[in-house]
Amino acid sequence: MKKSVLKIISVLMALLLLCGCDSYRAFMSIESGTLKSWSQRHDLLDGKKSHIMFLKADSKMEIEVETEEGEIDIIVKTLSGEEIIEIENAETGSFEFEAEGFVKITVNADEHRGSVSVKQKES
Repeated sequence: MKKSVLKIISVLMALLLLCGCDSYRAFMSIESGTLKSWSQRHDLLDGKKSHIMFLKADSKMEIEVETEEGEIDIIVKTLSGEEIIEIENAETGSFEFEAEGFVKITVNADEHRGSVSVKQKES
């Protein structure tokens, strides 16, 4: 019983530490997210938006980006703030990274039109 309570408290603390202040505006946006994946399609995204994921050991992940207009930067960091991958001015394409545990995906968009998807890489 005590272990499960400690585990829940640990998860909540990690989420609080990883959460930052997002400031963005979105138009015609559809978003779907879990602890294992995240995707968003938008006609306009402007500002900073984040999503937290929890990945199993040595997870091979894939970021798929579609850029129709504007600019988007994507940064993935660990709970301790260590940068895993940074993609500046991401054009349409796929990008891979490996990670485990809690990670925070942050996008910084400048009037971006398109989509971003982060999911487990198919073998």
